[in-house]
Amino acid sequence: MKNLIKYSSLALLIFTLFMSSCKKTEDTPPTTPTAKTGIVTCKINGTAWESDVRTQNTFFIDTIVPSVRATLEGDTLSLLAFRTRTGDSSALLMNVLLSPSGIGTYTMSSSDYNIYYLPSTNLQALFTTLFTYTASSSMTITKFDKANGKISGTFNTTMTPSATGATYTVTEGKFTDLIIE
Repeated sequence: MKNLIKYSSLALLIFTLFMSSCKKTEDTPPTTPTAKTGIVTCKINGTAWESDVRTQNTFFIDTIVPSVRATLEGDTLSLLAFRTRTGDSSALLMNVLLSPSGIGTYTMSSSDYNIYYLPSTNLQALFTTLFTYTASSSMTITKFDKANGKISGTFNTTMTPSATGATYTVTEGKFTDLIIE
C-alpha cells in the first residue's frame, strides 16, 4: 500500500509538471501590411516597380528634384516618381485634373492629363514618350487632405509610344500620404 501511494503521488507530480509546461497557443489575427508612405509602387508589364524615397534627390532635365514630388496648381495634380537604380533609371509622370473635393475616380486619355511611364529618364525618352503616344489611364484619389498637404490613391494605365511601338501596362499603382508641395 505504501508503494501504491508513493507511485500515485509520483505520477500525480509528473502529470502536474507536464501539464503546467504546456502552453496554449493563442490564435493571432492576421495583420494587415502597413502601406508604404512617401513612395509610389506599381507593376509595369507585370514586374514590381517602386520609386525611390522622397528624401532622395534625382537629376532630371538639368534640375535636381525629389524622387517623389506631388504638386497642386489650381485643380491640377502633378506627380513625379523616379526610380534610379543600377540598370534602371525610369519614372512615372502623372497629371490629373481634380474635382473640387479631390476624392474620386478620374479617367484620362488626353495629352494634357494622363499617366506616363518613362523607361528611361533621359531627355530623348521624355520627348519620345510624351509627344508621340496613345494611352488610357485611370486614377482614384482615396484621400485628399488639402489642409495637411497629403494625398493617397491608386492608378493604372496602358500606353504605347508611337516611336517605339512598345506597350507599357501599369497596374496596381498606389501612393499613400504623399506630401503635396
